[in-house]
Amino acid sequence: MDEIDRRILDILQRDGKISQARIAETVGLTTPFVNERIKKLETRGFIRRFTALLDPRLVGIPFVAHVDVALEHPRFERVFLDEIEALLEVQECHAISGDHGYRLKVRARDAEHFEALLRERIQTTRGVIRTHVELSLSVKKDSTLLPLA
Repeated sequence: MDEIDRRILDILQRDGKISQARIAETVGLTTPFVNERIKKLETRGFIRRFTALLDPRLVGIPFVAHVDVALEHPRFERVFLDEIEALLEVQECHAISGDHGYRLKVRARDAEHFEALLRERIQTTRGVIRTHVELSLSVKKDSTLLPLA
């Protein structure tokens, strides 16, 4: 990846709907060459997918909680990860250090919806022995931008 690729990626992560002609104009290349570079960036995995970022509040899913999860034994990891993958409300799953093995970012409609997810899906997953919940009072920064400089 060279500096032009970085500039293209930076432009795309800020506005995925920008035309390739506009990108070409900005980076000083022809549109076909920008198209070729974008295809290569996708093929090489730098661009995972193009998507629309929705406003969680406007679509009725404003509630955010972080759930730390401890598993009884590593043999339950695949079952746990498969369950978490199936839950659209779980936006992120991180392997973490400390007393718990995983931290989840969960979005829900409200506290009742979250409680149902926690009690009926997360805590009942085979191998889960302990959870710790922290509720988000408000979101001060929510970004998808990566520093490419």
